[in-house]
Amino acid sequence: MLKLSIVVPIYNVEQYLPNCIESILSQTYKDFEVILVNDGSPDNCGEICENYAKKDNRIKVIHKVNEGVSSARNCGINLSKGEYIGFIDPDDTVEPEMYDVLLQTAKKNNADIVVCPIKTKNFINNTVSISPVWKDVGCVLDQEIIRDYIIPSVLVERTYSLISCVNKVYKKSLFIDNQIRFENRKSHSEDAILNWTLLNKINKLIFIDKPLYNYQINKRDSLTQIFRENFYEYILDNKNFKLEICKIYNLEKYSSTIKNHYVGVTLSFMQNVVIRELKEKKKINILKTIFYDKEFNKDILHYKCPSFYYKLLKRICIHKNVRLFYQIVKFKNMFQYNINRVRKNENKKFN
Repeated sequence: MLKLSIVVPIYNVEQYLPNCIESILSQTYKDFEVILVNDGSPDNCGEICENYAKKDNRIKVIHKVNEGVSSARNCGINLSKGEYIGFIDPDDTVEPEMYDVLLQTAKKNNADIVVCPIKTKNFINNTVSISPVWKDVGCVLDQEIIRDYIIPSVLVERTYSLISCVNKVYKKSLFIDNQIRFENRKSHSEDAILNWTLLNKINKLIFIDKPLYNYQINKRDSLTQIFRENFYEYILDNKNFKLEICKIYNLEKYSSTIKNHYVGVTLSFMQNVVIRELKEKKKINILKTIFYDKEFNKDILHYKCPSFYYKLLKRICIHKNVRLFYQIVKFKNMFQYNINRVRKNENKKFN
């Protein structure tokens, strides 16, 4: 039986796709198939995929109408023939030994999921960071440890590289036996919800400490950097999903922390709305949707503000003064921009 299927959902990434595919074909582990799912990409991604398929018979290309990343990944799962499945985003790369290491660990321990850290390369501000993993690397974590330690940690945002789907190998049977797939209606946080669901199904989880997946933040056209006007819906969905997890595992004591995080993320999104290049009427309408949402109104009353600025935003939200919120954020952003410009000029003088 084929050991590994690697699924790559593809949309509008022709600039980065060759590097991604080359990194897969350079793996020291060779017994795999690559399923390139062209999700109706309008650029030359389809042609790039076909050219690679002609060079390597391990590559299978699927062309489909655009339905989003979840649909594309699900298509790959349904067509996969491997015992294990891995996912890669088309504008990222993997280290040559990634699947060799992950699969050796999985097979040796009969693990359901093996996780490695993610190395984030930010080409916008030239920084590199590595995501943390659980402290007991290399140890088999059973359902009891997952239930008593891992899940409570993730609930309070100590995620240990568990949220993304790209830095892992999964037993394919997890998807088949439990009839679990990515949610087609989602194009954001879809992998977080998938992994949350799978944590309740697995018996053996293992972390390794080698950062083998390279997540690349490029320009604003990166799939993960696209501004979503309806992002609040995802924030709300994630909050309610976590609260449901609390009920399932009798972890209601974490509910207030989850709600506080939800408000903080919502306020960050609202500020992002203000500074985006959208028509002012559109911005105000997005803000109004949140300002008059019942759940937001209830939870912001108990929000623990990290600064005076957030205390001000909280008070404005409680009084539902959309225009004042808009003006305060706009002023603060302009002030910060001018401060940064002055600092930049001063640095030039001294350098």
